Amino acid sequence: MKNSTVALLASPCLALLGIVLALAPLPAAAQCECSLLMRGQPIADTLQLLRSSEAVCKAKAHEWTAAALIAGKHFDDALLALDSAAAIYQQHACSEAQLEKLWTLYASLHDATANYNAALEWHLKLLKLAETTDDAPDRATHLLDIAQVFNRMKQSDKGIAYTRQAVPIIRGLANSKAKTELLNKAGARYLFHAQDSKDMLYLDTAEVFVKEALATAITIQDETAEIIALTRLAAIYERQKDYDGAIRFIDQALGKCQPGKHNRQLITLFGDKGNALMKKGSFNEARRLADSCLHYSQREQYAPLIMNAWALIYTIEEKAGRYKEAMAALKIAQSMSDSLATAERTRVVNELERKYNQQKNERTIQELSQQKKIYLLLTGIAILGMVSIGFFLRQQSLKHKQVILETEQRLNRARMNPHFFFNALASLQSMAVKEGDSQNLAVNLSKFSHIMRETLESTYKEYVTIEQEIDFLSEYLELQKIRFPQKFRFHIQCDPSIEIDELLIPSMIIQPFVENSIEHGFAGMQHMGDLSICFAPHQQELRIDIIDNGKGLTDKQQVHKDHISRASQIIKDRIYLLNIKLKTKARFSIDHRTDQQEGVAVTIYLPIISKHETAHH
Repeated sequence: MKNSTVALLASPCLALLGIVLALAPLPAAAQCECSLLMRGQPIADTLQLLRSSEAVCKAKAHEWTAAALIAGKHFDDALLALDSAAAIYQQHACSEAQLEKLWTLYASLHDATANYNAALEWHLKLLKLAETTDDAPDRATHLLDIAQVFNRMKQSDKGIAYTRQAVPIIRGLANSKAKTELLNKAGARYLFHAQDSKDMLYLDTAEVFVKEALATAITIQDETAEIIALTRLAAIYERQKDYDGAIRFIDQALGKCQPGKHNRQLITLFGDKGNALMKKGSFNEARRLADSCLHYSQREQYAPLIMNAWALIYTIEEKAGRYKEAMAALKIAQSMSDSLATAERTRVVNELERKYNQQKNERTIQELSQQKKIYLLLTGIAILGMVSIGFFLRQQSLKHKQVILETEQRLNRARMNPHFFFNALASLQSMAVKEGDSQNLAVNLSKFSHIMRETLESTYKEYVTIEQEIDFLSEYLELQKIRFPQKFRFHIQCDPSIEIDELLIPSMIIQPFVENSIEHGFAGMQHMGDLSICFAPHQQELRIDIIDNGKGLTDKQQVHKDHISRASQIIKDRIYLLNIKLKTKARFSIDHRTDQQEGVAVTIYLPIISKHETAHH
């Protein structure tokens, strides 16, 4: 057979015919398909598509790359990859149906970057396409996605209108995994509307849809979908403060979980049940469930889950008044938090080293390629120009990513001063051994526990409400007063027009300046220190003033100056990332007080951020 094939190709006439067929234009539909994918053969990675001679295969590779970059939160690079794919598809005049995946990725990207107007535009285009192709599951999906965008734009009334349009479509679907997922999504939209409108009747509607999802999952025998629906029902009942009902659904879900297959679900369910039992006051049973949560977290060998399990154990023991056990769990959680921060720094350094080596290898390959083409002068000049432009853009992109990575690395190091935790623990321990001081110990241990919990969670939580920040700062300052008795007083004020439970600010953005005022501004002073923190609206921004009557900014106090510089760099990093992500003009200043008194005045300007703008499905 091989010899026959060679003989046919050796024929001059047939060879000429092959050239003609190769040069003949393909039908439009074929030009927009990647033959590698059409053959159904396994594709190892995006590089295999990029090496293809077909432009559309390269476009598919850009799509795959963009999806991975979106998942990794590298949004600028993801947009470049999507634009590259779009340019290829436009060149080949591809139809709208063949662009569905591209449009979906554009919508996901804009959803993730909170560019809601652009996201809404892409979701509406996808809805129109689904209506054209009469694809009912896709229509319902896009209607619910549009509802989610309106929710995030604080227009939940419009969001619930699109959800209602999706409901008859969903109920008209045959029982399937897609129907289960859509019913769960519809329940989530009604749950959001209940929270936004403060009308808890919508919780009942959310419950109806999740129960329909559960019934569908049972019908199609999708065990994992059953567990997810039961877990969501437990969450709805927990929001209604019906802890017995929540526990009932959790127990049903636990009965369907298989160790090894559903370890992650077991961790969530044991943790949720422990939390519900704690709120009911059943502390011993809650501790038993928290231990089960810890056991499966350790089997998964995933450090953040293990740390969260220890944090739950700490909270239960603290609520139960078992302060010795609470402090032991707290120390383990703090130790794990420090280890995670170290591991994250190592990961960032390794990633930078990998990218540097990759960049160096690419440059070497590029130079060899240019040397081979030096004899083709005109073509070589054109290629060199294009390569130079591409190389420059890539360098700029890498530099930009490196700045962000270095900034994030500094932020991981810039958590609250660990010496404060050890000093505060020492103060609490000395208080514990004093007779008659147990009540004061319990109160201050509770404050310390809240500070510890907020500090651990700030590693994963970008924003907190102003109310949470005020509570955190108040407890932090009260504990500092234990360390420095009769050395300072503080005042926290908030303009009445500010909704402190609705507006968000970046977590841990005020604490570094407060720490500097106490540790260095008030150090060695003979008079009482006075620290004032004020939140007020300023045009379309939030203004935060931090004012003390300490020793002020002097060149002689070099140590104090260094600490001010450290706090200043921390806030510069936070504001730099905030401005990149939200396209805002946040800023701050440090100066002498303007009222002829000694001390430092820090002013921070932040964008107005509502917690609904950062809500996720």
